[in-house]
Amino acid sequence: MQFRRATVADMDLITDWRWEVTDWIHSKGSDQWDSTGLSRDEFQRRISRSIEAGETWLALDNSGEPVGTIAIDLVPDEGLWTGDELSKSYIVHRMMVPRSHAGQGIGKEMIAFAEDLARSHGRQYLVLDAWNTNKSLHEYYESLGFKYVRTVSDHWTPSATLFEKEVSNYDPNVKGPDINPTPFKDKGR
Repeated sequence: MQFRRATVADMDLITDWRWEVTDWIHSKGSDQWDSTGLSRDEFQRRISRSIEAGETWLALDNSGEPVGTIAIDLVPDEGLWTGDELSKSYIVHRMMVPRSHAGQGIGKEMIAFAEDLARSHGRQYLVLDAWNTNKSLHEYYESLGFKYVRTVSDHWTPSATLFEKEVSNYDPNVKGPDINPTPFKDKGR
């Protein structure tokens, strides 16, 4: 599997995947990304910002076809993570695989790629927030080696169940490039 940074030309594809995954999640009985979720315009605003910052990646199969997307960044939803946690971590956002490629281990490979990136930049952990009521998603992340950290109660987002994964083969002596996160504050969902 290969990875490349997403470009603005990929925004419609990523957006279409998001709504395809939303329909699939709803068919399984989950309320994730329901009416309290993002509008298409708001999702594209976030994707645009993430693409411009170089934080959104596409996973490509051997033929070069996009088969998944992941954002790896330093942009938390306010109030979820402590400063100490963030200082050692990269955050995983918007990891999606289109249904036509589901079940092929692409998510696992995207997490391995995120670990490689984190390790090379001196980051000890990958962290993510998951939809509070989507227990199947929690189990999926746990199957990838993430551990439950906590659920932030009374948070403005319904995606406040936190998980972390220690980066394999992390070396505390590796100091990667200085990272200056792009300032960005979500307007809420």
